This record gives sequence, structure tokens and C-alpha cells, in this order.
Amino acid sequence: MNMDFEAPKRQHPLGVFIIGAQFTWKVIQSSWPILIGATLGELKWYHLLILPAVLVLIGAFALLYYLRFHFYISSDALIVERGIFQRERLQIPFDRIQAVQLFQGPIQQVFGLTGVRVDTAGSSGSELELVAIRKSEATVLQQFLNSKMAATTLGEEEGQRADDAPDQEPEGQPLVALDFRGLLKVGLSQNHFKNAFLGLALFLSLFQGAEEQVSQWLDGVPVVLLSALGLTSVLLFIPGLVVMGSIGVLTSLGSVLLRYWRLNSTLGRDGLKLQMGLLRRNAFEVPFDKIHLTEWKSNWIRRLLGYETLRIRQAQAEGSGGLRVFIPAMEPVHRTAMESALYPDFNEENKAFDVAPVRRLRWLLFAAASIPALLLMTEPSTTHILLSTMWLMGVYWTTGKRYSAYRLRVFADCVIMEKGWFWQNRTVLKMSQLQGVEWKRNALLERRQIGHLVFHTAAGGRSFDYVHSDDASLIRDFALNQLHAAQPAPSRLAAE
Repeated sequence: MNMDFEAPKRQHPLGVFIIGAQFTWKVIQSSWPILIGATLGELKWYHLLILPAVLVLIGAFALLYYLRFHFYISSDALIVERGIFQRERLQIPFDRIQAVQLFQGPIQQVFGLTGVRVDTAGSSGSELELVAIRKSEATVLQQFLNSKMAATTLGEEEGQRADDAPDQEPEGQPLVALDFRGLLKVGLSQNHFKNAFLGLALFLSLFQGAEEQVSQWLDGVPVVLLSALGLTSVLLFIPGLVVMGSIGVLTSLGSVLLRYWRLNSTLGRDGLKLQMGLLRRNAFEVPFDKIHLTEWKSNWIRRLLGYETLRIRQAQAEGSGGLRVFIPAMEPVHRTAMESALYPDFNEENKAFDVAPVRRLRWLLFAAASIPALLLMTEPSTTHILLSTMWLMGVYWTTGKRYSAYRLRVFADCVIMEKGWFWQNRTVLKMSQLQGVEWKRNALLERRQIGHLVFHTAAGGRSFDYVHSDDASLIRDFALNQLHAAQPAPSRLAAE
């Protein structure tokens, strides 16, 4: 290391303001019912004196927290000492670290500082978060911890070489980099229907009380004019759809701009590097050996534009989602490069199984999608019969497409599960990081020798449903054999 982290040290002095801002936000979150009650009651001028008193108290707590917060690195762990009234000594072994993330919120960007978040597999959230250190120190700390993580996997000799020369690592292969045109392309492929309601809810929350003003204005409008407006309101349906669509598109573009601004990603020798964000700038370094599964998602717009969205999942603690990293605009060339780095032995020639679900699933999908048509037939009429017939013809075709999209492929080093037709989802699991394979079925399915295969990893379980028992037994045995073969023998470990 070029910088000394062996002696206990504090964060940057400007971190007091950042810690104070975090404490202030927590106070607001915990006391919002009191604030709402105060706004509904009659406020006196002396009631406002509590605000500076609270701010002074928060500032004092922030200063004490800053002074009593130290971190340093020992031979095998990252150690943190913190707490005001109750002291805590947190020791994070290097082999438990899953990812080291750098981030810059608005306050950090103003002060020119960087935060560091350390995620492990044994905690529901971030195990450690430093909110204010210099960027040069944060970069060195991130590289050092990544080298120690590699040492636990590659051995002491490899890890020592990475530790001695962290700055000599090659820049890596460029992956996705988004300019303004790329951000626009990603924004246009979002779920505008959902974002339209989010944008409308935000608009209504910002303009609370406007409905009272509109109601007062309508009280002065003649009744005859209101009746005429009511008769012509049906003509506002199409403009209303246009407005809702515009709100959805603008909300999608705004969220993409905030999340993926200046996104830049590269594939290094041992992991993925990623930077993105506008108001909150994030920098990830995700080692390949810490990636437990990848999910590739697309809809018809993304396929039309020729790309997918990748979600990377790492190990999670019980009840948490683990670290999730999203990379949009993954074109076929990016997907090939990513899978070549993660699954070097992936080859169609190494495919051991290619399984589709039993035919029963196809009719279950059709039966579930036919419920609206059956409800219409409860009151038979010419219109209802026509609508039901059109609906059944449509769902027969769409459910057939959905069924044909279900596919399970098992290779020597990975498992690939595909599903979806309109919205496609492709999940890839590392065979060496499976924790187990479960065969689940209920009484009705067991009579027909059908069940669900569940692949368990440290990032959560993924299931492939309605598999025949013969195929499931062969796949389960193959996966467990591959898992045991990937683990080093106990005698070899003892010798090392």
C-alpha cells in the first residue's frame, strides 16, 4: 500500500457535515408524524426555537461520532471502532468481503470527497460505510481490499503479487459506455406505464392543495357550462392518454439520467469495474469469483434496439437482497465478452442437458389466461361471445409462445434458465457456486411424476418448474457431481 492504513485513523474532517446531514435525515424520518401534527396545529413563534436546538444537538452528536470513529487494517481483517455511548469494535475478515464500492453523493461531490461501502455475505446491509475520505485514499483502499479478497481465492503467492503492484493491473477490456444518445435509448425502453403513475404521484405530492383551488374555481362556473363540459369529457380520453404517456416517458428519461449518467464499464483480469450516476456517483469493482448469478432481461423495445439489461447478483445475507449491479445497453458483443470472462468453459459442445417443461404447463398457462373469457360468458350475449372468442384465440397463441420460451440448459460449468416471450429473462448460475439442488413437488404433481427443480446459491434460489422426475433426477445428480468435483480435496487443502 502506498498509504498507511495500519494505524487507526479518522475520516476527513469535512465528514462531520456529512454525518450531521445523515443524522438530520434520520431524525426527520423518525419524527415525521410529529411534524405533520405540528403543521395541523396552531404554531407560535417560540415553537420554532426547537429547530436550532435540534440542529445544535445533531451537530454535537455528529462531532462526537466523528471523533470516536476509527478504522485500520490488520494482517487479516479490516477493523472499525465506533460508537458514542456504546463502543463497538467491528472486525471484517478479508475472505468475507464480497464487494468494495466507492460512492459520491451530492455532499461528497461538493466537498471533493468519496465514500466507501464494504459489503459482506453475512450482513443484511452494508457491513461498513465510510462517508468521507479523499478519493486517492479510497482508490488505494479499494485496490488493497480487492487484492486481499483475491489472495483468499488464488492463494497467498498470487495475492501477494497483486498486493505489491496494484497499480500495474491492465486497464481491461472496455464494455458498455453510455453517452447522451445511449441514455436516451435506455430511457425509451423502460416501463413507461409504471413510471407514468410514479410521475403522477410525484406531481400530486408536490402540488397538494391544488384540488381545492380548482374546486373553488369550478364553483363560479355556470351549471350549464359544467354540463356541457361533462358531455364533452369523453373527448379528453385520447389527450389524457397522451399526457399520461408523456409523463411516463419523461419520468423514465429522468430516472435513467440520474442512475446511469456517464456510465463506464470495463472487464479486468479478475473482475468488472463500473462507474455511473449523477447526483450519487457509484464506482463498483466486482470480482468474478464473487458473482453468483447473472440475469439478462429484455422487452420488445430493447430487442428492437438490439440490447439487453444485465443484473449481477452477489451473495446475500438472510432476508436481504445482496449487492445488485445493473448494466443496461448490453449488446450481443458485450454479452459475449461478459460470458467469456465469467464462464470460460461455456461451449455448446459441453452441453449436458437441454430440457423443456412438461406439456401440462402449457395448458395451465392457457387455463389461467382464459379466466376473463369465462367471466364474460357468465352473462351470454352476442358481444360477450365475440369478445370471449377473440380473447381465447389471443391467449392460446400468447401462452403457446410463453411455453415454448421455457428452457433449461445445463453445461459443465453453468446452468442457464430461460423464460418469457414478451419480457424475456435469462438466468445463468455458476455450477461451482451452487450450494445445493432441491427437487420440490406436491401431492398432485408427485402422482404425475412432475416437480420443480430449485438451484440454491448464496445469492438466492432459482427454480425451473414442471420438470419430469426422470430429467430432474439426472440433472440433480449431474449438478451435485460437478459441484463436488469443483471443490478441492481435503488432503490437498491440508498439504497447502
